[in-house]
Amino acid sequence: METIKITGSDESFLTKIELNSYGDYVVVSTEDATLFDRFAAGYKSIIDLADAAPEKLREIEKKYAQSGGTASKMEEVLEISRVNVKFSRNAVNVADSIFGAGTLKKYFRNIYEELPEFVPNPDCILEFFEKITPEMEKLFNRKMKERDRQRRQRMAKYQPQDHKKAGGKV
Repeated sequence: METIKITGSDESFLTKIELNSYGDYVVVSTEDATLFDRFAAGYKSIIDLADAAPEKLREIEKKYAQSGGTASKMEEVLEISRVNVKFSRNAVNVADSIFGAGTLKKYFRNIYEELPEFVPNPDCILEFFEKITPEMEKLFNRKMKERDRQRRQRMAKYQPQDHKKAGGKV
């Protein structure tokens, strides 16, 4: 009986991204066909959420502009807080869908250790994406260059002379 053994790719297709000084990390693979789409869609989702927030906050401010008193001020602050918390919870879910569960808990580990119920505010989340985006772009660019190199290498096997018919006619 003949046995044929094939093996999968080794770890060279994995990239470890360290998120803090404790050594916590996430792992991504440029061989994951969904990675680029998940990152681009997730990043766009975060930007869309961030862009929509100021209008929601203006509406809340208008709603309470004519009211006076401590009670209405507290209601206004609570509504503004709800908008920010909703943004943050959605953004945490987006980060987790791209990089795996607990990504921002790892990134903000020192805070979570002291405050387990911590929810990063919008500025914290935007900071994370501002730092990780250039690294993801480097990975994407490196992957595209590698694909191009591999394509050229495959095509080099098939020279025009390989396709000539007998008698020298193409």
